Amino acid sequence: MNKILTFDCYGTLLDTSNLYAYIQKIGDKKGGFGKKAVEIFHNYEDRLMYGEDFRSYDELLYEVLSYCDMEMNTNVYVASYDEILDIHRFFHPFSDVMNALKECKKQGYRLILMSNCTKEMLEWHQKSLDYLFDDAICAEDCHCYKPSLNFFSLTEDTFHLSDANHCHIAKGYWWDIVPAAKMGWKRIWVNSDHLSCGRTQEMSYYMIASMNELVDCLSQIL
Repeated sequence: MNKILTFDCYGTLLDTSNLYAYIQKIGDKKGGFGKKAVEIFHNYEDRLMYGEDFRSYDELLYEVLSYCDMEMNTNVYVASYDEILDIHRFFHPFSDVMNALKECKKQGYRLILMSNCTKEMLEWHQKSLDYLFDDAICAEDCHCYKPSLNFFSLTEDTFHLSDANHCHIAKGYWWDIVPAAKMGWKRIWVNSDHLSCGRTQEMSYYMIASMNELVDCLSQIL
């Protein structure tokens, strides 16, 4: 039986901090409101992902930037759309990711990427991750964003996941660990922020502080 690992992408495997650094830099140059701009970006990203009908992430990103301009009374964010979109092309894996993924492949696990992005972005991310993933599914495939259970249900059906053959690995607690618990999936929380623990509602889960611990953790699960 093939053993399958599904992975969250952003924040778990790929470091997205350069995106927010760039948004802050634009705001600081324009008027010293960079931190406020990052907060506004996050707020509208969530509102558009979860409060409106689905749109692909590249379209959603443009709308988010237009709201940033409105709130900041500027015209700099939409004007920077191409540069901000291009930043997504060059997200790099965290330093503890590649060795862990390679070891998983060496041990015969099938790797599947789950990401709140577009199909084009998935191609960029697969390249950043040295094409180690056997398959991937994104918001554009599911017409919804994690933590929607539709995303997780479609993933389960598409890749024939079962309790016997599958574990989900993610840093994002609300986006991934909560819905994975609702689905009854085995799950590993990458608690790189070193929180004391998660909520009782999502227990029992396995917890690691770094991807360096992943392979040893998997030996206890699958």
